Amino acid sequence: MEVKESNRKKWIDRLIRVLIIVLIFAGVGVYIYADDYYRPSLTAEEALADGEGITYEETGGDLIFTPENPEGGVVIYPGGRVSERAYGYLGRKIAALGYKTVIIKAPLKLSILSNYAAEDYVSDEEISDWVIIGHSLGGVSASRFVKKNPDKIRGLILLAAYPDGSTDLSVSSFKIFSLVGDKDLIIDYDKLNEAQERLPKTTYGQIIRGGNHSSFANYGAQDGDSLADIGYEEQQQYVLDAVVEAFK
Repeated sequence: MEVKESNRKKWIDRLIRVLIIVLIFAGVGVYIYADDYYRPSLTAEEALADGEGITYEETGGDLIFTPENPEGGVVIYPGGRVSERAYGYLGRKIAALGYKTVIIKAPLKLSILSNYAAEDYVSDEEISDWVIIGHSLGGVSASRFVKKNPDKIRGLILLAAYPDGSTDLSVSSFKIFSLVGDKDLIIDYDKLNEAQERLPKTTYGQIIRGGNHSSFANYGAQDGDSLADIGYEEQQQYVLDAVVEAFK
């Protein structure tokens, strides 16, 4: 009996050691994965500040630009593996138009792990109208959010993005915009075209001549994407125009 008990303890000890080793490697893997993402450019970082009538703050990791007497609100869901800070320049530009702008910080830089993060902001009683923006994978989250929370939504702006197969927005009453650069080598065009069936016929589609996948934010060129023929300022102006149109 003592021999059996001794062998049992040895097996338990070995199992514990194996589990510890697995946990260590898993932790290292998660750390490496979490640290592998696209960083913001200096232009994006410099935009994350107070000034010119705009107050900047970070709440729970989310980035918030608040102009004086905001006329509405905008929430941005970043693309997958892209720092939320890379949207700082675009966020400040939107705030300068008069709209409170929130950039969501998602776990592991994957917005699909935080689809409804905008809920706390959209429920703000002081702002009745909101536009939701989703870039790339962030467009899946943005689409899921507006599907579940249509009441205060004035518009959805998809940047190189489309709703996933389980999200049908075809009967939505708010305005929807789909912006895609003609030099985008990241987006799946077959899925983009197939997704048109899940969008209203009134969706405004815009092909940006010379635009790519990456330049909707400021983080450099994404692996596999082509270089844009136009600058960040010009490509992001299409987003600003869509925001203004959505609030009309």
